[in-house]
Amino acid sequence: MLADKAVVESSLNSPDSRASFLAACIQHSGDWLFALPTASYSLQLDDEAVRMVVGLRLGLDLCSPHECRCGTLVDALGLYSFVCKRAPSKTIRHHSLNDLIARSFSAAGVPVVKEPTGLSRSNGKHPDGLSLVPWQNGKALCWDVTVISPLADSYISAAARDAGAAAELAASCKEVKCVGLDGLLPLPLRTWEYQVLQLASSFQTLAED
Repeated sequence: MLADKAVVESSLNSPDSRASFLAACIQHSGDWLFALPTASYSLQLDDEAVRMVVGLRLGLDLCSPHECRCGTLVDALGLYSFVCKRAPSKTIRHHSLNDLIARSFSAAGVPVVKEPTGLSRSNGKHPDGLSLVPWQNGKALCWDVTVISPLADSYISAAARDAGAAAELAASCKEVKCVGLDGLLPLPLRTWEYQVLQLASSFQTLAED
């Protein structure tokens, strides 16, 4: 298997293909394939969703070239939809992941509030969630979700070099955002490249605490 991986990796001749390959090789990146298609838990994918996720994983053409609503030309791979600031799916992914984290805390009996305001006087920005009770050393826990694509122009060079590099870069930017939230224990969460792995690691740390 390692020999086959080396052969495939040596055949990649573009930053996009290499970044996609490295992201697909990260531990747990294919765990969604083993999820039971249960509609009541929003785990059931329709045929179009399966076509999209398989095509993204294999680097196949997903659409006909066209012009985005923002005026940018979109190629057949359709990857621009992940980075366009006017794409509704970008906001939907962010809110869905934030809801998942908030529900996880609530299921564990930890009261939380999403998108609290008034925590930082320096820039007016706020994290995506905050525990309503002290979590550690008298500090409340706050978290911030980052949904990024390693194939975006700002991340592609790092993503093509090392698996998880784009997520680390985005997380560093988010950690800067959390500076000034005195009295809070930050919990930055990275997504897409190794979303499942990072979430599992973060919640394991919370369980140990």
